[in-house]
Amino acid sequence: MSLKSTFFKMLFFLTGIFISAQNSILLVSSATGAKKILRLSSSDGSVINANFIDMTAQNPGTVKGIAQVNDRIWVTDQTGDKIYIYDLSGAYVSTISSGLDNLRGINVVNNEVWVTNAGSANGATANSIVRFSLTGTLLGTYPAPNTSIFDVLDNNNGTVYVSGLDINGIQKINYSGVSQGNLVPSGVFQNLQQINFTSNGNIIAAVFQNNSTSGNNAGVYVISSANGSILNYYPVSSGNLRGVIQADNGNILYTTGSALFSINTATGVQTQLVTGQFQYLTKATLPNLSVNDVQKDFAKFFPNPATDFIIIKSDKPLQQIHIFASDGRLVRKQAVNNETKYRLNISDLSTGNYYLQIESESKMMRHQFIKK
Repeated sequence: MSLKSTFFKMLFFLTGIFISAQNSILLVSSATGAKKILRLSSSDGSVINANFIDMTAQNPGTVKGIAQVNDRIWVTDQTGDKIYIYDLSGAYVSTISSGLDNLRGINVVNNEVWVTNAGSANGATANSIVRFSLTGTLLGTYPAPNTSIFDVLDNNNGTVYVSGLDINGIQKINYSGVSQGNLVPSGVFQNLQQINFTSNGNIIAAVFQNNSTSGNNAGVYVISSANGSILNYYPVSSGNLRGVIQADNGNILYTTGSALFSINTATGVQTQLVTGQFQYLTKATLPNLSVNDVQKDFAKFFPNPATDFIIIKSDKPLQQIHIFASDGRLVRKQAVNNETKYRLNISDLSTGNYYLQIESESKMMRHQFIKK
């Protein structure tokens, strides 16, 4: 079989999976006897499946970070020094078990998978970012910009934000691992764990503990991605924050060692959603139907690859258009007023692979496209 033939068969398979899909949030549970991944609604954080991935058979330690990597879900094991890989149905696929020690956050960065690594056992490099290809091949390491790092976050424009223990703030590096200084200087926070983007491009941070020197206590912080200033702060009574993410309704979800909570950002009211010992969260695009159940496409789009615009022609009046990055993150949401032809501006997107989701009143289709 030719390489070209194999490529197009794989592309068809992946596209078929994503055509009928649901945006979800995946949540890591690290509780003894309940090592698992919960599937939440991306709309508001409500539980869709409390046992989406049962990790019992892998006998993990403290599972911590999670990321969607194309058609796989990668989960880090902080104390077991492993990465577990599952398919989009939640079935176990494989384990990466060498060169890692005391690992935490994980994310897709510049079409690679970056993992934060603190320890030096098991053949690992202490205080490093371990880099893998999207298929799990080890690419090497970068030195961490601070000690005991906890998360990495790609702005898709050449800068990666790095959070850590102690008081080192949020550091910046480029895709080659070279320091670009800090976004948040040292001494502002104590023990930053997961960081994520808000819908408007600012950063939300889960701060684990109080900083008696600066007076910034544990809680959820909204930080300007432009200059690192604190835009908002949501105190929490439970403390010991681990994970944080924004739901589609604008609420902020955060985790502790006792529960998952939701913050109404308009009122500040906090609601406990589910009890448990939780860690990090990630957005994911998961299939609802099998490939054979997918409805026939009702719209076409061109060109692909595209540079500035995509033209969409539909048999049915269009309602919404979404664009997702290859890691499942929503990067564009566009309302369409029942038009059957629409010109979508993509000139501001970075080059790379994306998924275009087109919605009518009763149907949805999704296909991959390339932004040049």
